[in-house]
Amino acid sequence: MKKVLLLNVMLLLSTCMFAQTLKKGSLLGLHKGTVTLSPNATMDQFRKYYLNQYAPAFTKIFNVKLVELNAVRGADVKKNDTDMAILFIFEPNARDKFFEADGKLNKLGTDLFAKLKPYTDGLEKLGKFNSTYTDWEIK
Repeated sequence: MKKVLLLNVMLLLSTCMFAQTLKKGSLLGLHKGTVTLSPNATMDQFRKYYLNQYAPAFTKIFNVKLVELNAVRGADVKKNDTDMAILFIFEPNARDKFFEADGKLNKLGTDLFAKLKPYTDGLEKLGKFNSTYTDWEIK
């Protein structure tokens, strides 16, 4: 009886544990660049504020996931301590609600970014993330 119960528990757990997948049409926005730190600010302070304050607010307002990346080999490996990369993961068609095709904010995006102002101001006290991006769509 114990073996049957244990087997059932293991089967239940194994069906609940599956790898997260990205849906077809999801958009991955890879932003990579360099942080220009403000005087008396450290990269650790900037990074912590970005990931613990700014990113959660951005995530909530735009319904997107943000993930910090670290290149381990290849052309985009960090060249200095102020290099940074963030991956934005949008559900299918979600990015188009806030941004035009050329990457500029539309009216809704502008209105939502205004709600980020306290977090943007806090981030700017520590430095500025100058980045370029490429959007990738899941086929």
